[in-house]
Amino acid sequence: MIEPISDLPDGVFGLQAVGSFSVDDYTTVIEPELDRLEAAQEELRLLLYLGPQFTGFGEGAWGELTSEIRHTAFHRGAVVTDDDMVRNGLRVLRWVLRGDVRTFRNREYDRALEWVAS
Repeated sequence: MIEPISDLPDGVFGLQAVGSFSVDDYTTVIEPELDRLEAAQEELRLLLYLGPQFTGFGEGAWGELTSEIRHTAFHRGAVVTDDDMVRNGLRVLRWVLRGDVRTFRNREYDRALEWVAS
């Protein structure tokens, strides 16, 4: 399940995964916010925290997420995780993404937030 992160700087859209990240999480939580930002012509500053409570991607979720983010224009995107599969996957995808997306380790959460908000 994806939950919003509160108390973030203005302009930062923050989410954390608790348990499994599903396709439904993408379509009901992330996609509407992306649509809202695009309609408002606001920059996307996304902080995605896949921390200790993250248990993995549900069936089809990784494919949906990676397919959709290739078409999303990021100003800055920070993915915070110690999951090496996710980190390596994003390193490969970085070359086809539209915008600056970086990965950070869980212990670097504050650094990731500072970077994505700047």
